[in-house]
Amino acid sequence: MRFDTRTAPLLLAAACLAASLHGLGAGPITGDDEAREAGIVQDIVAGHWLWPRFNADLIPDKPILFHWIAAVPCALAGFSETAVRLTSAIAGALLVAWTTRFGIETLGLGPGVAAGALLATFPAFFGRTCLARPDTLMLLLLAAALGYAFRVHREGRPRDATLALALLGLATLAKGPVPPVLFACTVVPFLAWERALGRLRAFVTLPGVVAFVVLGAGWYALAFAGWGDDFVRQHLVGRYLRNLAGGLAKGEAYSPKSLVYHATFYPLHLFLITLPWTPLIVAALVRLGRGGFRQPLVRFLVCWALAPVVVFTPAEYKLRYYLLPCLPALALLAGPFTAGLLTGRVGAPRATRWSMIAALVLLVLGGLGVWLPLAHPGILARSDQATLAGFLAAVPGGGRAAAAIAGTLLGVAGAAVALRLWGPLVALTGTLVVGWLVVGAPAVASRNAARTSLRELALTTRERFPPGAPLAFFGEPVRSIVVYVGRPIPSLRRRPERIVPGLGVLATDAAYTALAGDGHLGAVLASGSGTVGNLERGTVVLAEGR
Repeated sequence: MRFDTRTAPLLLAAACLAASLHGLGAGPITGDDEAREAGIVQDIVAGHWLWPRFNADLIPDKPILFHWIAAVPCALAGFSETAVRLTSAIAGALLVAWTTRFGIETLGLGPGVAAGALLATFPAFFGRTCLARPDTLMLLLLAAALGYAFRVHREGRPRDATLALALLGLATLAKGPVPPVLFACTVVPFLAWERALGRLRAFVTLPGVVAFVVLGAGWYALAFAGWGDDFVRQHLVGRYLRNLAGGLAKGEAYSPKSLVYHATFYPLHLFLITLPWTPLIVAALVRLGRGGFRQPLVRFLVCWALAPVVVFTPAEYKLRYYLLPCLPALALLAGPFTAGLLTGRVGAPRATRWSMIAALVLLVLGGLGVWLPLAHPGILARSDQATLAGFLAAVPGGGRAAAAIAGTLLGVAGAAVALRLWGPLVALTGTLVVGWLVVGAPAVASRNAARTSLRELALTTRERFPPGAPLAFFGEPVRSIVVYVGRPIPSLRRRPERIVPGLGVLATDAAYTALAGDGHLGAVLASGSGTVGNLERGTVVLAEGR
């Protein structure tokens, strides 16, 4: 097969999809967020396709385009981790194909392929393709909408504006008001930078507005009609107003954290979410500073990359993955520079004073980046701590072996920088990243499963208390258990008097000890330790009421 403008996007997408499918079912559903999405999909498969709920209680905290699509493989092949995550994997592969195609059209074959490869090998992006979340679907639709928006600026065709608004409506149906805000915060600053705000009306067509309203806002009307007050309380107020206004929504302080924290969180985390390609992207942006920012495409991509920082900074809750919409734009910005490094003549290795200084800086910063997490894992976010713990468990020799491996790789990278072997360094980094995504990450997920998953407890519970047998939580439901039991499990709300003989009860170990001591529960039937929230760990006990 010839590697050209048509086949290159398809080949990269196929490779990305194959890598995603390889580890798609490696990790069980553990955290509250993914469990909620999976439970909504289960309820749609059960027949509640328009107004589904999780555990017969919670409504979706996002619109349900993702859940509708994810329900198809679950209905055809049965519910499993692979089936419920398949939509994310396909959307991620299609986004890689779109990024490659857009890059080829605007930058050329080599830079376009490099941009697609960079996007596919961002671990932050690849990790979302292996989760039952609407993020990659939204990213695909938003990126396509922005691509058509740039075509409107370049060619002025109304058809492109209509397609951009229709895709934006679908993106809204996937993740609510976030995509339209990101779209506006990209297009309007770009036109202002171009001194072409008067052209804003070219981005609006009547068919496009109708499509956007029907696809995006139409769901909100149906949701309010079906869920009523629950939709206002849980979705509009509990999700969006609470996140944006923080404590102000309840008449309290906006946030317990400082304004400096809120102002710097996303700019600093841009350097983390783009690893391991952060130095490459920084170097590409420095090179573009020599006149490259006069180009309309570069300006458009810069506005696109900065839009999530601007949009999400005011919100109280800060999550690194909110920066995912930056990644296609940053990959496209770095595509030409990356292609030049990979296709340029290597030549004889030659060290200079500046390359030696760069190598020393790399070794010092890289050494600190390895030593600090290993010596003081508490400085990491809790999700990163879990990944590090799983990695150390999967590596024979634990922390010392991991440090030795990291030191060896740093030494090789430092030598390549000192000798100015840029192309081989990029190729080596890409090879290692692909190896991690295909082999390392699934291995870590499998190791973490034994430590974090309550799947085995849930399956035992389903066997002992099949459909029709009474079963309840004492306290807050553990969402992953609900998913694997496969049916709604009500809560007794910590009211012991509601425990009756024959009732299966799931409770924390502390609650079980107290209830058994008071004669409410019998002997332990099963127990398991793992994740009981998004990251919190605990032990859950199954017993029967006396």
